[in-house]
Amino acid sequence: MKQLSIMVDLDRCIGCKTCIVACRNHHGLVDHEKAMPGDMSHYLRVESELAGAYPDLSEDYWVVMCQHCKKPPCVKACKSGAIRKDPQTGIVLIDKDTCVGAGKCIEKCPYDVIQFDVAGKFAHKCDLCRKRVIHGQEPVCVEVCLADALSFGEREILLMRADAAGKKVIKKRSSQAILYVKS
Repeated sequence: MKQLSIMVDLDRCIGCKTCIVACRNHHGLVDHEKAMPGDMSHYLRVESELAGAYPDLSEDYWVVMCQHCKKPPCVKACKSGAIRKDPQTGIVLIDKDTCVGAGKCIEKCPYDVIQFDVAGKFAHKCDLCRKRVIHGQEPVCVEVCLADALSFGEREILLMRADAAGKKVIKKRSSQAILYVKS
């Protein structure tokens, strides 16, 4: 099985959150008339870490999304069978029509990236924009990244590209499908 992945270059990510806005708009996650800050669904988020001591400070930013785990705990937790790992792409998918809204997948996700639609009573999350990907397009977050910090492709090819560019994989963050790299 090939594993489709996103590689996040920490040297390039500026924490602008354009990826979040584009993802929300593409997937229709926000009711722009009623949405309140801090109460909006999201398939990804930007985190940061400050390092050093004044005046020599540096800050790394990175995007956190569904990691499309090798052995997804959400799949095991879902008793209705609504969550599966696609054998062709490695993408973890949720079938909202099969989802019974038990929420066990949300509890078991170690990355806190599964959302719950209260009105529709189903779980949902990043699927690497599967509908775009199967037609040869990149996920929306990758397409709109202002700093070219996100790359999309097969995991093994992304690893080769990172190595060729002199980037090191941050192993503690890159144990699943999403890769985090830095010089």
